[in-house]
Amino acid sequence: MKELKIGTSWVRGVVGDAFTPELAVNFACAFGTWGNGGAIAIGRDTRRSSPMIRAAVISGLLSAGCEVIDLGVCPTPVISFAVRELAAAGGLAITGSHNDARWNALKFIGPDGALLNAVKSEELLDIYHASAFLARPLHRSSRIVEAQEVVDRYLEHVLAALDAEAIRARGFRVAADFCNGSCYPILSRLLGELGCTLIPVNEKPSSQFAHAPSPSAANMRELAGLMGYLKADLGAAINIDGDRIAFAPADGPPLSEEYTLPLAAHSRLSRRPGPVVTNLSTSRMIEALAERFGQTVVRTMVGEGYVMDRGLEEGAVLAGEGNGGVGPLPAAMTFDAMLTLGLVLESMALTGSSPAEIVQQLPRYHMRKGELPCSPDQVYRVLEEFRAAFAGREPDLTDGVRVEWDDGWAHVRASNTEPLLRIIIEAETEARAEALFEDAMARGRQALHRQREA
Repeated sequence: MKELKIGTSWVRGVVGDAFTPELAVNFACAFGTWGNGGAIAIGRDTRRSSPMIRAAVISGLLSAGCEVIDLGVCPTPVISFAVRELAAAGGLAITGSHNDARWNALKFIGPDGALLNAVKSEELLDIYHASAFLARPLHRSSRIVEAQEVVDRYLEHVLAALDAEAIRARGFRVAADFCNGSCYPILSRLLGELGCTLIPVNEKPSSQFAHAPSPSAANMRELAGLMGYLKADLGAAINIDGDRIAFAPADGPPLSEEYTLPLAAHSRLSRRPGPVVTNLSTSRMIEALAERFGQTVVRTMVGEGYVMDRGLEEGAVLAGEGNGGVGPLPAAMTFDAMLTLGLVLESMALTGSSPAEIVQQLPRYHMRKGELPCSPDQVYRVLEEFRAAFAGREPDLTDGVRVEWDDGWAHVRASNTEPLLRIIIEAETEARAEALFEDAMARGRQALHRQREA
């Protein structure tokens, strides 16, 4: 079965299988129509398929009468900034983000610089399915332009959101693994402005990634092994399109991506009090840290679009997920790895504490994450079996099935990005986490077996 994942604000698939140039042209036509033929900022990551998809996207946008602001190889948060800075009708990021090199996706950004919310995404899909596209003869607005000054203004914007002087005074050495993605040119300039020495790893933009793109402890083995030799104050692994980040302290092992949000919150809440928004699958560590600053945490559905949209609705100062994606509001309207790195450096500069020392102050939880291959036609019937099994515990059905106990929780949901059933467990002890995880995985396998036998 060809797999195509269409979610809030994006469409994603394996290139050459479900995700084709024709699909990209038609979605670009629909997006240009949704934007009423206005200017659209586009950028792409470094994967092999992205130039081809870029050409298809440009064709579709031009046919709808759009001016295409081509930012080239560019991180998603910079595209978001360009939309706001240039008062464009929208933005389109061509990136497979954390997926492997076979995949690619289109991320749709509205005129406010945020990913499309559920309502706007439905509007776009209605246009796409009806093929009700604008078809304007080429005229002066149908053109391709560049906006190289946007990067300079983005850097000024990020510096203004940080205590840059405090960071400069420390002269940090930062080792960053770029996984051959889009962030090296911009982050090298940002760290230079912050008086930091950058030690780049896998910095050359390439379609051949040095390792799996997702910034996780497992994918930071190379970086962690270099930390002592490089004498760096902080290590960071950055996603291909600059939306996620995870950290490797100088004085400890690499940190799970679950620690990115608490580390950013430590800096953000100390300077600007307000609510924090996260999803239902993120560690309870964020509640512990927010409580320390007298703030609240609001949980919502999994997905950047849902989390950032709810953050705007709640007037939050920070929105993020346990995958390493964090958006400091209102400075960022999407997850921004570069600004998040700046926040962690700011915290180190102002408190004198390393990330490892901040982590030691958090409660210690044990998390297990698993996945089961599950086709779209099966996943919701499997979730219904979980709902029925835990009906007595009044599960949260906002996004899949989430069940809480005093000492832990379990969340089972359909992946937004791949044909998988995701199972996330967190508990206060390793034994309890393991028991809950094994039970949930067994239930999932049994439910899948019953569905396949039916």
